[in-house]
Amino acid sequence: MTMTILTLTAAYALVVSLLAYLLLLSRLHWVFKVLSTAATIALIPLTFNAVGELRGMPSDGPIPPSFRMLWAEIVEPNQLQGETGRVFLWLQQLDSDNYPVGQPRAYQLPYSDDLRLKISQAMGEIAAGEAIQGTVDAEETLPEATAEALAQEIEGEIAEGPPTGSPSVGQRFYMFDPSILTFGSAPAPVTPEKPQ
Repeated sequence: MTMTILTLTAAYALVVSLLAYLLLLSRLHWVFKVLSTAATIALIPLTFNAVGELRGMPSDGPIPPSFRMLWAEIVEPNQLQGETGRVFLWLQQLDSDNYPVGQPRAYQLPYSDDLRLKISQAMGEIAAGEAIQGTVDAEETLPEATAEALAQEIEGEIAEGPPTGSPSVGQRFYMFDPSILTFGSAPAPVTPEKPQ
């Protein structure tokens, strides 16, 4: 992981140095030189935030369809500070035979009361020593409304949010419906039959 971050940093530094070299030797108008320099400088924080998932920050993308829940942290909304609340999950993706795939990963979902109840119950079972498996029913995620109606609904929700609750650079909106998430005891992995 560190090697990936160092490689991306070196590649970006190479592009910046080549741009600086070309700008110094070219006979372009000074306006183009200033604009290209400003664009390069503006890309520095965007690149830093884009590498966020490589640095170990929680993913704000969709969670896996089948996973083993290792732990969670619930941050409830705080209206005084304008925070909308988040649910942080530490998950291990499972394949169709219930075997772990890759390394555990942190995810973040937007806070909702339904999600808080489901996560709290699952965490109680984990604390009692149960292995908990979660599944996301992808077929239920398909909305019946048109794309235009959904876009207007999301735009309305964003506009109604608190002024300080706006996303930072690089943060995506991932609308998650807690009704598609179910938890249960994790079944044992499917093992192949032994030869006789």
